[in-house]
Amino acid sequence: MTIINKGLSLVRDVRAYWKNPAPGDYVAYKEYFMLSVGWLGMRLATSFGFGFGVNDAFTATTLQMNHRDLILLGYICTAIGYVTAPLNAYIIDHLRSRDGKYRVYVKLAIPAAMLSMFALFFPYEKVGYMKMVVSLFLIGQIEGYVKGWYSTGVSNLVYVLSPNSQERVRIMMVTSLVHNFAPSLTGIILPVMADLFADGNLYNINTYRMIYPVFIIVGCAMSMTAYFGVRERIIQPVSEVADLGFMDALRAVTSNKYFWIKCTDAWNDFMESCKNILLQWVFHYGKVGSMSMYGVIDTLTYNSSMWAMLFSPTLIRVLGKRKFKIVKNTSQVFITLGLLLTYKKSIFLIAVFFFLNRFWDTTEVVDRAIESDIRDYQQYLSGERIDGAFGLVEHYVGGAVGAVTNLFVPWVYRKNGFDGTDYSVLMVYDDNGNYNEGNVLYSLLDVLMKVSLVGAVIDIFPWFFYDLTEAGQKGVIRVIRLRSAAEDKAAGLLDDKLYCEACEGIFATKEYENQQEQTIIRTKDKDERAANKKKKHINEEIEIAAFVNNELGRFNTPFGAAILELSERIVSAGENGYFLQAEELLSLAKSLPKGATSAEKTQRRDFVSLIKTLPRIQKIVLNQYPDGVQTFDPADLENAYNLPADTAEQKKARSAAIRTAKRERNSYAKVTKPYLAAKRNLILHDCYRNLDSFLADYDAAKARVEEEYAKMLALEAQQKAQRAAETQRRLEAKQAKKKIGKK
Repeated sequence: MTIINKGLSLVRDVRAYWKNPAPGDYVAYKEYFMLSVGWLGMRLATSFGFGFGVNDAFTATTLQMNHRDLILLGYICTAIGYVTAPLNAYIIDHLRSRDGKYRVYVKLAIPAAMLSMFALFFPYEKVGYMKMVVSLFLIGQIEGYVKGWYSTGVSNLVYVLSPNSQERVRIMMVTSLVHNFAPSLTGIILPVMADLFADGNLYNINTYRMIYPVFIIVGCAMSMTAYFGVRERIIQPVSEVADLGFMDALRAVTSNKYFWIKCTDAWNDFMESCKNILLQWVFHYGKVGSMSMYGVIDTLTYNSSMWAMLFSPTLIRVLGKRKFKIVKNTSQVFITLGLLLTYKKSIFLIAVFFFLNRFWDTTEVVDRAIESDIRDYQQYLSGERIDGAFGLVEHYVGGAVGAVTNLFVPWVYRKNGFDGTDYSVLMVYDDNGNYNEGNVLYSLLDVLMKVSLVGAVIDIFPWFFYDLTEAGQKGVIRVIRLRSAAEDKAAGLLDDKLYCEACEGIFATKEYENQQEQTIIRTKDKDERAANKKKKHINEEIEIAAFVNNELGRFNTPFGAAILELSERIVSAGENGYFLQAEELLSLAKSLPKGATSAEKTQRRDFVSLIKTLPRIQKIVLNQYPDGVQTFDPADLENAYNLPADTAEQKKARSAAIRTAKRERNSYAKVTKPYLAAKRNLILHDCYRNLDSFLADYDAAKARVEEEYAKMLALEAQQKAQRAAETQRRLEAKQAKKKIGKK
């Protein structure tokens, strides 16, 4: 009955909070649905693709490119990626569109689909080997680049839907359950089609061409729900002018230890993932069963991850992300060992261990939740919202790591009798069903499984160094929200909802800052367990309060006092004069205390770096601002975005106004970045020193928020009543028509 009651409760919640989020949440269930459908569509639309890896199903196995060419083209693609990665990172961190940070890229669905269709139907098999290789490379670069932006736009929306980490986990759980149906669908249809039309040959290009066009067209249409039905919610000051420098972003990301922990885990996948080829190979080359049977097992085992995704929010809430990853990676060690010891004994045991292995494949939930927390933490450290630079650093360093590790698997293949060109050595039976004495399939799989086991063991250790707790992440969000509200209030551009949330964070801090930590007693008693739940909440709030109080007292430390003094010196010199004191300011910056916390060390490094740019800034000012620097008002850009765009002329005028405002903002930000950073410190110091003044407008702002919310509910009720009335009118008209017909 408990499960039924929970199910009924969920249905009631979905109906109640379909259009408006539940209290304490940011995202309504309608957005869950729209993103889920859009993500599923994107996965279907991009289900066909190819790369230049030795295990790639299309290039390596279907078209049978040799390993030498695959590795060579893989290196060339890596080099091209090094060139394009900085541009990609710059676009993500600097492009501002009314469509949002990521929604704007969802519109690439149509060109991505067209390119995928071209890539699918190009006659590779008829042009000869070298022309095929060149064609694959050129088509793959263009199609992959556009498709990459398209998939980034849809999948990264989950990072910006909510600032609440636990809510993000729920969104990731729901969307993952839905969009992971895409590979399940392709996984079962492709093998069946191969049995029916290609004599069981899964790697037949005609099999691809029969199935994927439907996926691409339908998926493209579905993915647009992510564009039309989702809203981004990034906590950032509306008044922010400073434009994040490219090198500044790279420097900030490289000092984030949590980012490196996550990368280390991912870069070791080249070892652990060696076992993933086993199921496909024992069916295709070992002929242990039909391809239809393979499709069923592959689909059933793949969907086992659904259950882990369902439980992920609960496991993360109980264990925390760090312990969750340790438990997950430890379980993979035993699963890999079990698979190694039993995979030759029966298909059933292979299916069981692949089911367990994929059960823990919760990357879409826990890893994305960790990625979101890492980006929040980076914003807390550096004061800037950074997204693109994470991908850039990961691409550069990961590319270098991959350049070495990509050689490992082909080396293992060669050492164990498979040179990457003669696939017949993997066939256990020849075309006549006779046993192939020279086959190396199982001896090679034994080695690959042992490599995978070593990789699974290594994967455990990085997560012992991950110490960003769930309460710590909530503290990070409260601090970011408070900083944003303080800056916007000083600029006169304050959003009521953001301000109220910042104030409520301060109220919670004052409530819990002097409370004692509660002792949790392990028990099976229902009442005690309910009491423990309240105690855990109190302990979490105490930890968050300490984090926020550390922010409120940031200028009371030796470092805080020194950087405040330096900031006052810069601001007092004015935006037209501070850069004339470059030598003196650099000397003061270098004399700043080293800092006792990560935040202080980061701020010191960033400030010294900013001051070093003053001679260059002076040259820019002399060239571009002969009459002095003209202050930029952030409201000018907001006003430009809010201009009407109903007619062609209005759209043209709006675009021109936005370009002009952006150009002025970027120029101003470039020459005043150290000045603006110093001014931000003074604004925060003034806010933290006069909290009562900051909180004074809370009641009025809260009343406006509630009034706006009530208006929205009243409008929805009115629209619902109108729809009900229209439905009733149509029903009565239909009944009247039937009566006339009877007469």
